[in-house]
Amino acid sequence: MSYLVLARKWRPQNFEDVSGQSHITRTLQNAIRAGRIAHAYLFTGVRGVGKTTAARILAKALNCAKGPTPTPCNECVQCKEIIQGNCIDVIEIDGASNRGIDEVRQIIENVRYQPARCAFKIYIIDEVHQVTKDAFNALLKTLEEPPASVKFILATTEPHRLPETILSRCQRFDFRRISLKEIVQRLGDISVREGLKISQGALIAVAREADGSMRDAQSLLEQVLSCFGTEQATEVDETSLQEVLGLAERRMLFEISASIIAGDCKRCLELVTQAAEQGRDLTRLSKDLVEHFRNLLVAQLCGQKKPKDLADQERAELLDLPDQEVIALGSQAANVSIDTLLDYFELMAAGEDEIARAANPRFILETLLVRLAMLPKTLPVSQLIERLTQLETRLVSEREAASVGMKALAPRLSSNVSPDPVEAITAQSSASAISQDKDQVWRMFVSFIGKEKKLLASHLESGSAVAIAPESLTIEIAEKHHLNYLQDLENLTLLRSFAKRFFSREMTIQLTLLDAAPAKSQQGALASGESGSEMVKEALRIFGGSIKGVRTDKI
Repeated sequence: MSYLVLARKWRPQNFEDVSGQSHITRTLQNAIRAGRIAHAYLFTGVRGVGKTTAARILAKALNCAKGPTPTPCNECVQCKEIIQGNCIDVIEIDGASNRGIDEVRQIIENVRYQPARCAFKIYIIDEVHQVTKDAFNALLKTLEEPPASVKFILATTEPHRLPETILSRCQRFDFRRISLKEIVQRLGDISVREGLKISQGALIAVAREADGSMRDAQSLLEQVLSCFGTEQATEVDETSLQEVLGLAERRMLFEISASIIAGDCKRCLELVTQAAEQGRDLTRLSKDLVEHFRNLLVAQLCGQKKPKDLADQERAELLDLPDQEVIALGSQAANVSIDTLLDYFELMAAGEDEIARAANPRFILETLLVRLAMLPKTLPVSQLIERLTQLETRLVSEREAASVGMKALAPRLSSNVSPDPVEAITAQSSASAISQDKDQVWRMFVSFIGKEKKLLASHLESGSAVAIAPESLTIEIAEKHHLNYLQDLENLTLLRSFAKRFFSREMTIQLTLLDAAPAKSQQGALASGESGSEMVKEALRIFGGSIKGVRTDKI
């Protein structure tokens, strides 16, 4: 007897054996029990989810010697012939090779004859979307009103390509992707029957690679079976599959994401080098990273401000992953904000296309991971507002304390008595704290603008906040071309809108130019490269130059 592949050898023979499609098998069984058998069915879904298998089981259920019955016996002559594929009353047609009007005319001619041995003559047309438009038009009348002994079962992966006139004449059943747990369970049963020793982690890796297709999973399992055989002393583990199937190891995905979250650029490069030396497909690795960051985002959304048990339950419902991996995702995403995870996902998803098209995907992947590791950690707006409220409260209290201190010092100053050194130091430290808080607010304000308008923020980076009052903001700009840009009506209006959103109230913006004298005093330092704006330092770092002189524009 010729060898049968696992997908054919272990094909389900009853509705109960079909994995992941209980909503369809239950409906078909109930329809058979009630005698509500339609004249035409349409089975849709991605490849390898059981469309043709369900069609054959339905054909057995209708033509079984005990039938029509929801549980075919698989022992009668009709059932055995359908299983072997040589039943003359169950005709399977490939829509890709029988797509013309001549083939459809032959079907129309044959439906007039009664079944030879079975109760129903059943036409199973696979890949029916390949049939031409003229052939569909010729089939319409027969499909709508076939003889009582004829049933049509159409199967397709692209239902949107079928004419509306065909869809309206069929009962449609959408087959969903099979969950990872159901595929693992089925693969485990097959492994036991085939005598293959394979670990649970390896089965999970094979099932994940199948992407919801049972047939793909069984094909991969057969590849593993061909490589290791059934007489091996040790079981096949996940590490062994890396060599056979070239699958991305999940542990490396967690290590890469941990390095990105920690901001460790060097470790990211080391992991990409390790993956390249092991011969892994870097394009596939980047695709897996996109999915991994999506899973981290879902894990964080489920676990946000919820008890641990409830969070784990919601993660298990939304993530089609093993329980251990769901817990690991929740632990890694616990200390990362949702905004940061969104940034990671968006940049990784955008870079995946570039990696797939690149001649050297390694270099693009390395650059992308370094960019992710250097990405600033974003904070929610609510948290920023809360910090600003706390900061404002502290500033008011320190100002009141400084005012009280000055009133206490006034009599001494008027009587030419030197103030107490301790009180002077206290007043000086309060003023320093106020100045430090003002600088911190300014940096937060520039960072807030930079998230939406990086160009506007780059012009503000050269300036500083001179005064932050409840309803006004005085900004001192160091260079004239930055001031000219900010004084533009459109840019100034945009700056006021950002200030209103940041401070949660209307703000008056005052722009001034830094005095010429301080600017001149900085020329020596700038020329020597000791200080300067961050933009100057970054330009020197990129182009490798040095400052020969500084020219300040006159007002």
